[in-house]
Amino acid sequence: MSEFNNAPIPNDGPAAPNGMRPAPIMPSPAPQGTTVCGIVGVVFGALGLVLSFIPIINNIAAIFGLVGAVLAIVAIVGTFRGKKRGKALSIVAAVLSVLAIVITLAMQSAASKALDDITGTSTSQSSSADADKDAKTDDSTKTDTKAKGEQDMEGDLTDMHVKIVSAVRSGNDYNNQPTVRVTYEWTNTTDKNNSFAVLANPKVFQNGRELDTAMYLDNPEGYDSGSYLSELQPGATGTVTLGYVLKDDSEITVDVTNLLDFSDTAKVTYKFAI
Repeated sequence: MSEFNNAPIPNDGPAAPNGMRPAPIMPSPAPQGTTVCGIVGVVFGALGLVLSFIPIINNIAAIFGLVGAVLAIVAIVGTFRGKKRGKALSIVAAVLSVLAIVITLAMQSAASKALDDITGTSTSQSSSADADKDAKTDDSTKTDTKAKGEQDMEGDLTDMHVKIVSAVRSGNDYNNQPTVRVTYEWTNTTDKNNSFAVLANPKVFQNGRELDTAMYLDNPEGYDSGSYLSELQPGATGTVTLGYVLKDDSEITVDVTNLLDFSDTAKVTYKFAI
């Protein structure tokens, strides 16, 4: 019996100073899985971001973004405490949700501003129309002449006054074809600098077919190659010369219309014998 009492006690580790052995160190619990809040937050954030660009419907996008942001915050807190995995997923959910809210607010602000501008313009136009009704009635003949119809040799287009001055034979073009030089005089009636090329659509016809614009190796006498693109200030008057390749010796018809008026409701026209 004394032999068992004297048997050495197994040494499981170093003894503490007071003779007691320390408790074994337990490892910290591992995260128990990817955060569900982060996954759902990404879904809500992505839906909100997609819908945020669509007017009216983006009201729902703001709600999705708000829900996604709340879920993302919950997920971030859980991942930083080590209870769940998916820290990057939670941050993505937060970013998507915030973007959805910000874009929704920006789109709604832009739509509201556009609506206000349209409403203000309509009101201003209505008031101006009422105030100028009598003046427009008195000037109805001038308005009709300026807005539509053919005008012989000289007349008004939308943004300019045009006169077809002359059409005379000129030097041959680069391909040694005969040409005619047409001279136009025009006045810029807009409120900003403009060129004849920007406002007018000049055309020359012979035997019912439109003539090609001439290209010269050496500018013939009386031809100014830069006049077509030269700008005039509001109210200023200038001269433009253009060359056209002739088909034969028959008469030509010169037409000038507004550049973007495809219906030719306003036209200045004249026929010349060559």
